[in-house]
Amino acid sequence: MKLFYSPFHDLVHKVLVVIHEAGLGDDVELVPTFPFRNLDREWVTGQYDTSALNPLAKVPFLTLDNGEALYPSQVVAEYLDGLGNNPLYPAAGPERFDALRRLALGDAIFDFAVQLSMEGWRDAEDRRPDLYTWLWPKIERSLDVCESEAPAWPGFDIGHVGLLQGVSYLDAWAVGRDDIPGNVAADWKNNWPALAAWFDTVVTRPSVRSHYKQDYEGDVSPENFARAVAEVLEVRSHD
Repeated sequence: MKLFYSPFHDLVHKVLVVIHEAGLGDDVELVPTFPFRNLDREWVTGQYDTSALNPLAKVPFLTLDNGEALYPSQVVAEYLDGLGNNPLYPAAGPERFDALRRLALGDAIFDFAVQLSMEGWRDAEDRRPDLYTWLWPKIERSLDVCESEAPAWPGFDIGHVGLLQGVSYLDAWAVGRDDIPGNVAADWKNNWPALAAWFDTVVTRPSVRSHYKQDYEGDVSPENFARAVAEVLEVRSHD
């Protein structure tokens, strides 16, 4: 199996946590992918184009030994979790749906924050103020919910993994930034202390420490990426 993903480890990668928790580290090849980089490092898909494998051209996604691609990340996480012996997805019932709700909340925080981050790539005069006024309140309300629930969170499940990804992205991107319009996360740890206490504890988990704030030391070249894509397409051609 191959996991195509962006090797930026200043945030917690949900799927990498699942791989570690499931004991699949030796079964999944990591393929560093930069969806917005071409030869000139412009904000367009270029030499890391994944559209031949995934119509969404979005990472992360997983390719199986038969060449099939699984996406988006929620599907990848559940598939890999099912291969391991330490399930992060609770069995059917209230606990499962509570975990899935927290997973969705974390994914939404992450997606909203990425949208806001990408908006910052625009020249200041081209930015859309309505995007900030639309998305920041959603993030703020989500963090409020997490703050109220964090003291009673039991154990560690897929909902916690999703929240780790979302909150860690905010922590890496927004903290101390007064140049981001409407930034409610500039001092998030002081504003949501119960959530911060949970976060600081859970990031010490081995499955998180395995990559979080650890430099990626593998081959990030476009040639390595092209090799991985070609291998998947070769398998598909014989299917």
